[in-house]
Amino acid sequence: MKIMGIDLAGKEENPTGICIWYLNKVNKVKINLFTVYSDDEILEIVNSFQPTIIVFDAPLSLPKGRCCLEKNCECAVGGHFRQSEREIRRYGPVLPLTFKGMKMLTMRGVGLASVLSDKYQLMETHPRTVQKILGFRNLKKSLEKYFQIPQNPSEHELDGILAVLSGYFYVNDCFNELGDVNEGTIILPKGRDCLNSLDSIQ
Repeated sequence: MKIMGIDLAGKEENPTGICIWYLNKVNKVKINLFTVYSDDEILEIVNSFQPTIIVFDAPLSLPKGRCCLEKNCECAVGGHFRQSEREIRRYGPVLPLTFKGMKMLTMRGVGLASVLSDKYQLMETHPRTVQKILGFRNLKKSLEKYFQIPQNPSEHELDGILAVLSGYFYVNDCFNELGDVNEGTIILPKGRDCLNSLDSIQ
């Protein structure tokens, strides 16, 4: 199984962090990290590695009843949040999808999902919330307890690892799913105890 985590940037000129997680021939975890920019670069890596699951740090769908996120569209009565964003606010504040930066990120995520969803299993997560649930105060040092991480990872690549962890916990049935499956959900670890499932693959 290969799991890919993508910390997607709203603009193509900003860095997107990608993590590829897989088990090598001796059942040990291998991690590859990448920083890319364009959609074409993202798609090239996806199609090169052929992951089983791709977990995005980005919305991949619009709120129910909306065709876009423009305030002057008739669909604007559909609201600024999906159910998943409403539910995740129990862990901390999140921005509305109609906020300028989030609008750009959401539309980019929706566009990539439209290309990838026929071939790959796509999911969403929220790295800051994942970090909080797992109790990782110093993200890099905490992750290094479980993985051999390449030197000098960027913050976006580290968030890509958190996205991968969300996918791994999903596979191992140690996750919570927030939101409406017909609108778009967010997966999170059930709790810090999920980390115990990593012991057998160190």
